[in-house]
Amino acid sequence: MSFHLTREEIEKQIQSMLSQGLTGTVNDFFAWIRMETFRKFKDEPDIENSVITNILESMVSSGFAKLSRFNQNEFHIHPDQLNGKKFPSKDGYILLGKIAFQPMQYVRSRLEFFLKSQGTPEDIVMDLCIGALEAVENAVKYGDGTEVEVEYFIDRSQTLFMKMTNNLKELNLEQDIERGKFSSTATLMRGMMVMQKLFDELDLEILEDRKQAQFNAKKKLS
Repeated sequence: MSFHLTREEIEKQIQSMLSQGLTGTVNDFFAWIRMETFRKFKDEPDIENSVITNILESMVSSGFAKLSRFNQNEFHIHPDQLNGKKFPSKDGYILLGKIAFQPMQYVRSRLEFFLKSQGTPEDIVMDLCIGALEAVENAVKYGDGTEVEVEYFIDRSQTLFMKMTNNLKELNLEQDIERGKFSSTATLMRGMMVMQKLFDELDLEILEDRKQAQFNAKKKLS
């Protein structure tokens, strides 16, 4: 039995997502509503893709949302809705580490919105989004598909601190070797090498007692 969501509840969720800086296609918003419902109620929502389409198009007509000039299939909040608003220098959220829920687009777009709201230079925004995508991809690839906690903030010295924590799945070294990998650790380290070029400092800590991985990084923004 699926979890029932009214149209009004779906509209409120989408409005909140747009206000938080999420940018995505109809399929992305559909996946994120599924994710939030499953995370909170452990059940799938009884919604259809067409309902999401209708709501997003209505929000474009009302001036709350806008189609991206880079991708006409993506929706984001209309810039006029942000006039005069002040944004906090920190953000944090929990998502589910399954590819079906589009976690990488979720983090990428929300982080990009956050950084731009803090006046971060465009080239640094791009580097940080690429680095964050690598971190999320690792969380999805090596995590157990449950909750991924994401936190970041900018301090007074204009340094960004980022933390990402996920639960680890059981790794099987023999299966990795059979698939042609030397080990899951080696694959993970290749991603870390990419991130080392994009952050000033980073660290990946395996919390054995909690079976979690915690990614920490920082980057000077000015």
